[in-house]
Amino acid sequence: MTATASTAPTIKNTAGKNELPPHLNENLLTPRFYTTEFEKAAKTDLNIAPEDFEAIFKEMEADYNLKHFDRKASLDRLNELSPSDKAVYESYLVRSVISEFSGFLLFKEISNRFKKAGRQELGQFFQFLSRDEARHAGFLARALKSEGINVDLPNLGKKRAAQFFPLSWVLYSLYLSEKIGYWRYILINRHLKANPDKACAPLFDFFEPWCQDENRHGDCINMLMRCWPGMTKGFRGKMLSRFFLWTVFLTHTLTVCERGDFYKLLGIDPVLFDEEVIIQTNHTSRNAFPWVYKFEDGKFLKMRMEILDAFRKWRESSGLKKPVALTKFISLLLKQFSLPMEKTSAMRYG
Repeated sequence: MTATASTAPTIKNTAGKNELPPHLNENLLTPRFYTTEFEKAAKTDLNIAPEDFEAIFKEMEADYNLKHFDRKASLDRLNELSPSDKAVYESYLVRSVISEFSGFLLFKEISNRFKKAGRQELGQFFQFLSRDEARHAGFLARALKSEGINVDLPNLGKKRAAQFFPLSWVLYSLYLSEKIGYWRYILINRHLKANPDKACAPLFDFFEPWCQDENRHGDCINMLMRCWPGMTKGFRGKMLSRFFLWTVFLTHTLTVCERGDFYKLLGIDPVLFDEEVIIQTNHTSRNAFPWVYKFEDGKFLKMRMEILDAFRKWRESSGLKKPVALTKFISLLLKQFSLPMEKTSAMRYG
């Protein structure tokens, strides 16, 4: 749910429409929205894991981060940024607010569907999830407003039709989205606490409660996956684990390393950051997925850079060189996708 910022023509100030400054691409305001098998989801059997559901429901109901995003912080630090660094920061804000808002819409729709199907407990559960995503999106929108950038979030859903995915795909991808988000935020938070001079914006003061929300959301999705044991059994479970781990890790590498300016702004090496996030997310996924990638031999992590180099060469090539570069890129993708995995001891029910 991200897009690459690039130079774009000035967007006129038109009432009722989103506006971005010239250094941001309006394509950033074209989020991806998703829909799924709502009728099937409404048949989720909570009796498979009643104690887990009750525990995580109470934790979400407690709303531990209710006031964590309401504090006002001085914006003086932003005045020290150069125009180019400020553009990098603003691009990150726009991508993030769109991602959080699309998550809010998905959770809200699932909540409404559950309630209509008479599953009030599940409806309330997803209402808690949508509440958190809305809070994140609102917080980011306020940060953008302080930069003079107004994003009309309610109208973004009209820009693209929702894309359908099976329920199993949604649960696997949501789990990884939340857990990889947790590791991204917590690693940035740890780095900035050790290097406070690099915390150039008040946004980073809130990364700790933010990563707590991401981690908790991942646990919520894990609980739901346990209520659908067929999704994690046998060949199907292995292929779903492989596909979604590989897809999320590949996307993360291309995103972080291609947008390295943001991490360099914080004093973070994007390549090393990407590697650590992938390692930690793969390890955390042992709690939910039946299979994870084996990293001991270093092949998967090393191949990231080969794939990134091939991607750049394909993108920059032209003429007869382009299909050759594309073939090399695809062959590396398939090779990485097929690397060995190892079975986990993730607890299952049913």
